[in-house]
Amino acid sequence: MAEIEIKVLGVDIERLKERLETLGAQFLFQGKVKCLHFDQGSFLKDARKLFRLRRWEGENDFPSKFEICYKGPKQIIDGCKVREEIETTVENAQQFEGIVRGLGFVVTMDNDKRRESYQWGEIHVDIDAYPGVPVYIEIEGPNPAAIDKALRELNLTEYERSTESADELFERLWPDIDFAHLKF
Repeated sequence: MAEIEIKVLGVDIERLKERLETLGAQFLFQGKVKCLHFDQGSFLKDARKLFRLRRWEGENDFPSKFEICYKGPKQIIDGCKVREEIETTVENAQQFEGIVRGLGFVVTMDNDKRRESYQWGEIHVDIDAYPGVPVYIEIEGPNPAAIDKALRELNLTEYERSTESADELFERLWPDIDFAHLKF
């Protein structure tokens, strides 16, 4: 399945939340997300691929879960980042991590973020907060035209957009912060 998204920087988060509520968006998740990225040497990184285990630690009655994900190389299409993405949940993250390590993978990234997620029709909005940097959002949709329409309806057309991955964004904007080991 294709992941089609864009990051938006410098957004007034409270105004965005009000707008999402006005539009009837469903509040899906609030909590901490712990990410582990795995690689064998730099095989996946060199191929511009990603293999990840995430632990979603829900707050305020939002459930917790574990999720594994593969992402293929990114393409930029009509101003959006597009990647093959395959993900599923796992029951026992510790056992899964043991299997992955047994296959020769090592952890190359281990970081935390706080996330709030909303679903508005076919548009998914994530508000991501990492320690020590400004909050930004990700907007994901079925195609670039739907994302452009969402940007207009959410009053976000004037903000900086990025097709960078989170680690690329940190490297460009906050190069002195160790993104690979960022923790709350």
